[in-house]
Amino acid sequence: MAVNTPSGRSRGRPARTPEQHEQMRARILAAAGAVYAKHGQRGTTVARIVKKAHLSRPTFYVFFDGTDDVITALVNHTQSQLNGRLYAVIAEPADPITQIVAAVDVYLDTTEEMGDAARVFHIEAHDPASSAHRLRQENEEVMVEMLRGRIIESGRPAPSSEAFRMLFGTLQAGSYRYLSTPGSDRREARAAMLRAAVALVGTPEDWRQAAERPDLFGQ
Repeated sequence: MAVNTPSGRSRGRPARTPEQHEQMRARILAAAGAVYAKHGQRGTTVARIVKKAHLSRPTFYVFFDGTDDVITALVNHTQSQLNGRLYAVIAEPADPITQIVAAVDVYLDTTEEMGDAARVFHIEAHDPASSAHRLRQENEEVMVEMLRGRIIESGRPAPSSEAFRMLFGTLQAGSYRYLSTPGSDRREARAAMLRAAVALVGTPEDWRQAAERPDLFGQ
């Protein structure tokens, strides 16, 4: 992706207070998110972002070095929100099945909240040529270690790192497929994702308990 980047962030009028600074940065990120959702990485340009945000190029460059910089911030923000929700789930003192159910709901809820933007984020995150692909992998590795560490602390046998990677990929694909398929039923999608999640990171005891919960896992 061609990026015209000035030398440093020396142009434009900076925000006067820390609060104004954060508000302006959030405004740029929101505009960048809308552009990214519509055009993807290759179509996200500074010109489109500043037009959407109703501000000048110099003001944009006070906050970001260019499109690569703002896309990195955008993807990291989205991923960190997801990671935070997942860690909150695993940190709760609940039984494994309840935690797995909550984790699946996190993915479905997050995808629904993203709306149309989920399509582009999913495509870019799985395109090796996109910076979002690298950022997703880096964030996932952090999350894998956090989750495995928390499970080990709880005294349960921890699934392998590869099992967690496959879990993340399955939940990403399942939640995106649910959102992008016309007429898709959330309960059916949720049940299928739950079965896959228990199979990947559950213990034999978890599988037995899941089999006794047709209300959640389906027949």
